[in-house]
Amino acid sequence: MNRIILSLALIGAPLLLSAQARWISQSHDFGAFNEDLGAVEAKFKVVNEANRPIRILEAQATCGCTVPDFTKDNIAPGDTAELTVTYLANGRPGKFSKNIYVKTSDAPSVRQTLTISGTVIGASATIRSRYPVDGGKIKLQTSTAGFGEVKRGKFKTVFISLYNQSPDSMKPELSGLPAYVQAQITPPVVAPGQQGQIALTLNSHEVPDWGVTNADFTFRAGKNEEPVKMDLFTIIVEDFSRLTPGQQMNAPACIINPLKIDLGEISEPKTVEFTVTNEGKSPLIVRRLQVVDPVVTSAKISSEKIKPGKKATIKATIDPSKAETDFINARLSLITNDPNEPLSVVRITAEIKR
Repeated sequence: MNRIILSLALIGAPLLLSAQARWISQSHDFGAFNEDLGAVEAKFKVVNEANRPIRILEAQATCGCTVPDFTKDNIAPGDTAELTVTYLANGRPGKFSKNIYVKTSDAPSVRQTLTISGTVIGASATIRSRYPVDGGKIKLQTSTAGFGEVKRGKFKTVFISLYNQSPDSMKPELSGLPAYVQAQITPPVVAPGQQGQIALTLNSHEVPDWGVTNADFTFRAGKNEEPVKMDLFTIIVEDFSRLTPGQQMNAPACIINPLKIDLGEISEPKTVEFTVTNEGKSPLIVRRLQVVDPVVTSAKISSEKIKPGKKATIKATIDPSKAETDFINARLSLITNDPNEPLSVVRITAEIKR
């Protein structure tokens, strides 16, 4: 019986010892404060409820931005000691929560957790470097959502970070997005000094055009705030990854001749022609004939489906009065179902005679 009592006493001893250092508070919330304060401090008090002296053995923070400091002296029975935690706010706008793990000599194997939290309202210089786009009370990482190249049939999501630099909670909103893009703002209500994120998901099934597609939409920091124009772009390409070797061998082949036409000196509108030949074994489908240079006032192809061995003609008209400089270097892009050359580019050059 004595052995059982002794064993129970030994099992219970660590539990009793672990309660002899009592932290009056284990968390501190700084609330919202300006980054210009630089560093802020929180003080945690521990009471020695043991019948013998104890001391703080160690305090470890989860990152270098949080610095704990404490006395290494013994704490007499009934006395208190302080552990000071400094948070370095410079260059760290936004909400934060940091843990400090503390061990005391009464229970060296037991780790107590202290927590500091708050929101740093970023200084103007810091916010400008990280969020250079002025969206009113909310600053934005960028005003462009670049999806880049997306294969037809795929989805792609891009993210734009935002930051509420105002003292008010804001509910940002987007409008005018094309039907093929869905958006979500997290969190829906952004507290003062809080960071957020816009997630934009593109459904390539719904994009009407092949190749480069651009669109505009509007951001508002809140319902009654001034609108900010934003834009997005993507390049929709065909997914040839599932073609079998046999399908590759029997695929269409797009050959354009010539690839460049030099008109020399011009002063009046000129029309040029390019020949598109299908040298493959299946029909060549023209997905899109795209022109981005305003000097090309019209561009048309005679057929959007070219049988094997057959040809089509591209006619394009150049108007020198639309040119911004004395030299024209216009490009036309032809997007087809040729798996080896899905994008073909031809050029038209000229000098403007004044």
